[in-house]
Amino acid sequence: MPTPLETVRTYYALIDAGDLDGAFDLFDENATVRFGDKDPIVGREAITEHVKNMVLPVAKEIEHRVVSGYEVETGDTTTVICEAVVTYTMLHSGNVHPHNAVTISEVNADGHIVRQRNVGNLGPVIADHKAHAPN
Repeated sequence: MPTPLETVRTYYALIDAGDLDGAFDLFDENATVRFGDKDPIVGREAITEHVKNMVLPVAKEIEHRVVSGYEVETGDTTTVICEAVVTYTMLHSGNVHPHNAVTISEVNADGHIVRQRNVGNLGPVIADHKAHAPN
C-alpha cells in the first residue's frame, strides 16, 4: 500500500493528467474538502462535481509541483501537509498563472483521503477566466 504522502502525490498526478474521476476515487465516499474560507464540500461525488465545474471551464492544463511534503501521525489518520506550486494554463487565453498553495490532507488506514483543506491565491486565475471566457 502506498504511503499517505504517495497517495497525495498520486492525487496530484491524476489531476494533472486530467483524470479527475481517478483522482477523486482516492477519496473516501464521505470525505470533505474545503477551499480557502468556503464551506466544506461533503462526499466524493459532490467533491468530484465541484472540482469538474471549477476546473474544466477554466484550465487547459494544471500542474502541481510539490515543493515539500510531510506526514504527521494523527491518531486514526495520517495528516499530509504539502506545499506546492500549482500552475494553471488557461483554457481561453492561454495565459499561465502559477501560485503557491498548501494542501492539508488526512489519509485513513485504507489509503483514502477523508479530509482535505486547500489554501492558495486563485485570484489571477479567476480574473483571467472572467476577462477571456465567452459569455
